[in-house]
Amino acid sequence: MTHETFVFIAKTFGLFYLMGFFLIVVIVTCRPSRRAAADHAARSILTEEDRPCP
Repeated sequence: MTHETFVFIAKTFGLFYLMGFFLIVVIVTCRPSRRAAADHAARSILTEEDRPCP
């Protein structure tokens, strides 16, 4: 196998790997059953003492 063949395989595998990983993360994150956890995470970033001063 030549260098170009290895590069082609690496680029193709990397593309499909990253696309699959992205889709899995989006699907797992956006499931309706995870809505409560996502809402809690969004609210828990800033607590009352972390807000800017008025």
